[in-house]
Amino acid sequence: MGKAWAAIDEQGRFVTVAVLDATVAATPGWREAFAGAADLLAQSADPMPYTYADFSAAAPWVAYPAEAGPGAEKLFRALGVEYTPAPPAIPPTSAPPLVSAPPSVSAPPLVSAPPVSAPPQPISGGPQVPWAVQTGPIPGQLVSAVPHPISGVPTSPTAVTSSPPAAHVSPVSGPSADAFAAPVRRITPSTPPPRRTGLWIGIAALVLVVLAGGGGLAIWKGSGDKPADVASSATPETPSMPAAPPQSPGIEPPQSGKWPAQWPTFTERDNVRTLTNLEGLGFPVKVPMDWSCSLAGKAEGFVKYNCGRSASGESTMGGELIVRACPQPCDERRQTAMRMAEEAWGTRWTRSGQATTYGEALINTDGEQRHGLAVVAYYRGGPDGVIDQQFVLRLTGPMQEANQLRRIATYLRAVLVY
Repeated sequence: MGKAWAAIDEQGRFVTVAVLDATVAATPGWREAFAGAADLLAQSADPMPYTYADFSAAAPWVAYPAEAGPGAEKLFRALGVEYTPAPPAIPPTSAPPLVSAPPSVSAPPLVSAPPVSAPPQPISGGPQVPWAVQTGPIPGQLVSAVPHPISGVPTSPTAVTSSPPAAHVSPVSGPSADAFAAPVRRITPSTPPPRRTGLWIGIAALVLVVLAGGGGLAIWKGSGDKPADVASSATPETPSMPAAPPQSPGIEPPQSGKWPAQWPTFTERDNVRTLTNLEGLGFPVKVPMDWSCSLAGKAEGFVKYNCGRSASGESTMGGELIVRACPQPCDERRQTAMRMAEEAWGTRWTRSGQATTYGEALINTDGEQRHGLAVVAYYRGGPDGVIDQQFVLRLTGPMQEANQLRRIATYLRAVLVY
């Protein structure tokens, strides 16, 4: 799916960068899910705000301050993908530490660097990577401007800092060529143009995480946004979002589909009741006769009901019905971010309409197999005709009662036209 990198910005501060693979970003829904997850983490109960980002790049990326914790890791985990740390590199056994690329990472051919005037000094802070090399751009990658050299920036122990990226690179030929052995300078820097506002992130460590594909070294250039501009684009606060990230959110992006035609509906023969006076909903709810709905939470732009059938004080069937305001613009990006905040037992979402997703799961509770049904939809709740409300239905019950849960979901779909 992508990679997470350790890096430094132009002020010499450590950051972690989550990068979505360009091929994945070209798949419908993934770019929006990536951006939505970043916004959601920034607004969670334990917020993880990002410092820089470019969601419109071919390979979208988000940079987090290293001192804030594993922001890149949290972002990928929020997307529901496996996060696998790259194996640590093996430090060299002989001195002086003139090094080539570590054997544990498959990297593109590295260009040579000028002689180092002083041995690097170990540090106690920053990303804990045993051994690393900072180098120029991957051959063939275009660099539109040259960053100022970063001197005195702490890197990992036994690290070597090369010259800034250059426009002219002499290739290293021959399988046995040592890119760092010759003292002759092979990189001829071009004349730096006037400095532009933006972010230059020089990779100061090996790739920390490989979620798909091999590792490598690279230089990331920001989109030109100032940090304040990026921060201002974050998603505004959503009314009464869940207090903590879900343990098992639905798998993103939703797969294409339609509402199941075989799901049953309520008929005249069903023993049901219609609740028309539930405060804050504004629409009727039809449930089996032995069900009840009780108010579980209410605030401006938010209402939550617990509905279901209980026996001896314990719920044997039912779940939650939630309606919350969707801030404008309630577009696909915001809808994705809000959906990703909902618990869905790790089910794969299916898109059954422009603004509707559902998922079913087999839940093991204390050795008992139960059926889970989750629906997240967006509908027009006001007179202006724009989508401005989120609807969440999350129900569980015995396997043999699955169709009863489906009847409720199908009825509400017809009422709200989602």
